[in-house]
Amino acid sequence: MNKDIAWKILVFTILSYVIALMLDIAVAWFNLPVFLWGFTRMWSVTLSVLICLRLYRESVSKSLKEYLGLSKNAIIMYLVSPILVYSALGLYVVLASLLGFFDFNEYIEVIVDAIRATNTTLSEEQVVSLATISAYMQLILAYPTALTINALSALGEEIGWRGYLYDLLGGNPNLKNTVIIGVLWGLWHASAIILLGYNYQVNRYLGVLLFTLLTTVFTLPHLLVTRVGKSVLPAASLHGAINALWGLTIVASSLPLSEREVLGGLGALGIASWLAISIVVYIILLHVIKPREAQRVVNTSS
Repeated sequence: MNKDIAWKILVFTILSYVIALMLDIAVAWFNLPVFLWGFTRMWSVTLSVLICLRLYRESVSKSLKEYLGLSKNAIIMYLVSPILVYSALGLYVVLASLLGFFDFNEYIEVIVDAIRATNTTLSEEQVVSLATISAYMQLILAYPTALTINALSALGEEIGWRGYLYDLLGGNPNLKNTVIIGVLWGLWHASAIILLGYNYQVNRYLGVLLFTLLTTVFTLPHLLVTRVGKSVLPAASLHGAINALWGLTIVASSLPLSEREVLGGLGALGIASWLAISIVVYIILLHVIKPREAQRVVNTSS
């Protein structure tokens, strides 16, 4: 890595962290709505990209066009990417059930309590039935949610992490780039975790470490779908699906909250599940994607 690229990465990282910290402090002081804070925080990464592009006198329109490339492959990967999250969730559910961490009835009970709070005319049987249907429907509806509102929010981050930063690192989904992007992405959440209890209400400082490990094992699939689609759009739908589905791993458990954070989907078992998915994705990269790219080059040259 040459000195110029290293400086660009450093400036982008500092800008992203400082802007995020300012937003977190503003929320802590003024109690801004969570949705507004989350959406603004994610798109603050794109703001950092725009500042860097202007600072280094690079074309904003050209760069954004490159990051947001729209093609047949990009569309296909955009639609397919959320399936990786369903796969990881399925693996997690199997492992967590074997270990006694997972209890879907806990998730249903949360919905039961919400229905009881807003409707007192339904019988107990009706409330439980409605909550059960709602719980399963939300798993199905997570897919269109991932492709729409969640992808729109996540795109603000993806233009930075899988667009600008990934491009600076050469656009190669190798181990080094996976670790660099994954760690920087994870630590970007540190101020939100420590100040606001984001994802980790009890184990805040340990949560920074756990979440950084988690984002690191999240990263290779994001890099792969970006590489195949030649666009950050598939990474946005993948990221959107994580935000739509992965919270289930915390809610659907009878463990105390402190143990859920350390052992569950945002802790050891979640990291293990995504590490397994990342290994499978890496094998696909080596044995399916790269040979096809090599063959395409041979066909073009001949």
